[in-house]
Amino acid sequence: VLTYQYPSNKLSTNANTTELYGALSFGPATVKYSHAVTNTFGNPDSKNSFYLEAGASFEVGGGVTLAPHVGYQKIKGPFSGVGSYTDYSLTASMDFSGFIVSAAVVGTDADKTFYVSPIGNKELGKPGLVLAVKKTF
Repeated sequence: VLTYQYPSNKLSTNANTTELYGALSFGPATVKYSHAVTNTFGNPDSKNSFYLEAGASFEVGGGVTLAPHVGYQKIKGPFSGVGSYTDYSLTASMDFSGFIVSAAVVGTDADKTFYVSPIGNKELGKPGLVLAVKKTF
């Protein structure tokens, strides 16, 4: 069970969301299903929406790991058509003495008019590059 709480929510529909999920892994691959038991992230009448994702992690040599991912978010209710989307990413990472450096290409086919930030009117689902450094202990 996973719940997302938004204490400063100002949407007309409560954005708090609770999901039940399960995952299966085999070798380097994992498939995960998440099912919303409440409305989903402020979408009215969207109870029973779901997210299905598949990913993997492969060492490709030279200390580099590749992690492909694809997911599908199905939004139920009146925004089903514009709210549902597919997302993808491909991450390459490398461990440098406990510092893991990664670069990921991420994107979606999300509706450009529906997934827009309320501040600045920016498209939220467009492709991008994410660079990260994390330290393991």
